[in-house]
Amino acid sequence: MSSEQPSVLVVEDDHDMRDFIGEVLDEQGYAVTVAANGKEALERLEHRDFPIIVTDLKMPVMDGRTLLAGISARQAMRPFVIVITAFGDIDEAMELISQGAYDYIIKPFRMEQLLIAVRRAAAELAMRRKIARLERMTAAGAESHDLIGRSAPMRRLFHLVGRIAGASGSVLIEGETGTGKEVVARAIHRASARKDGPFVAVNCAAIPEGLLESELFGHVRGAFTDAVSSRSGLFVEADGGTILLDEIGEMDPVVQAKILRVLQEKQVRPVGAGGPVAVDARVIAATNRTLREEVDRGRFREDLYYRLNIFRLTLPPLRQRREDIPLLIDEFLGRHERAGRRARLSREVMRFFLDYPWPGNIRELENVIERCVFLAEDGRITLEDLPEEMLTACRPGKGFAWTTIRPLAEVEEAYIRHVLDHCGGNKQQAAALLGINRKTIRRRLAGGR
Repeated sequence: MSSEQPSVLVVEDDHDMRDFIGEVLDEQGYAVTVAANGKEALERLEHRDFPIIVTDLKMPVMDGRTLLAGISARQAMRPFVIVITAFGDIDEAMELISQGAYDYIIKPFRMEQLLIAVRRAAAELAMRRKIARLERMTAAGAESHDLIGRSAPMRRLFHLVGRIAGASGSVLIEGETGTGKEVVARAIHRASARKDGPFVAVNCAAIPEGLLESELFGHVRGAFTDAVSSRSGLFVEADGGTILLDEIGEMDPVVQAKILRVLQEKQVRPVGAGGPVAVDARVIAATNRTLREEVDRGRFREDLYYRLNIFRLTLPPLRQRREDIPLLIDEFLGRHERAGRRARLSREVMRFFLDYPWPGNIRELENVIERCVFLAEDGRITLEDLPEEMLTACRPGKGFAWTTIRPLAEVEEAYIRHVLDHCGGNKQQAAALLGINRKTIRRRLAGGR
């Protein structure tokens, strides 16, 4: 058996069964850790991650269902959870599968059945790791980033990116600051027939108004005072590839008119040149504004808007895709770990991150992770490592500061609705944060106990 077998956490309240499962898995080469119940298992998970977890469903202190909810709330990458259940609890086990468990084994069972499930999980884990390594190896340099997410908004986005990439028309990407507009633009480029061509990103808001035209279209020597030599311009640099015009809503109307001409004629005219230069670059525009509203206010050319708006993508803010937060955290922590700085989140911080509104979106999350990695003692990120303004923003406010005495059931229902609102209506995620199951949420909201 390979020494690279993944580690396994065995959670079983029966001492003899726990030791027996642990011994058999140990003989097969797996690094085994044991726990007597779900609470003890979560304590083990505070100190290290286990890619495979074997757990009994019915246990005192904390059962397998509550354990699975706790794992979903605190572990960035969900492990392969294999549930051991009695024959009469099959329906419950199947519900756990729908909530993220990997497999189930029915008591009484032969040990070979459990070994088959563990081996299958280990093989799938190895395949995932291999794919991840290949993706990193084939990524286009250090600046390459992949889209990350499994939420419904991100699945729709992946589908659209795949379809848009095969076309040649212009793309307009709208979204709040920090939602990853350049990441999406790069993904479109990498998935297109132009992937071997250049990708040129231009921040239109960062270039002084008087220089933007020459930066984009180039200039000839002597065209203006500081033009001591000729320059081809960024559109020509992007020939055969893709050019991203980021923050295009900040662009001067004069330059907007010239961008329109480039889209129509596939030519640029360098400043001071006697004739045009042919270019073949796909244009992707990005903005944190709503360009339709900018057109209505007279701040953006309507004809250019329609030229750019052949394909439009609207990126969801992070608060609308909370189930992607653990995946993003795992990616950011992984980058630091590959640089030699390993850290992991405490369960309290993971819950805080899932509840926090993230006004700065993915960029804010990435920056906070970087701060925490360097401040964390012993590689464990706690609430004390977070910026004070984040903690202040999430302290209890007016929402639950009632001045009159109210029935407990009414307060409980209001808080459940509050958590659901922060989870975008995702009952599974809300249940994990609250430490209850989805059926309990439905029953409490329906007025039952």
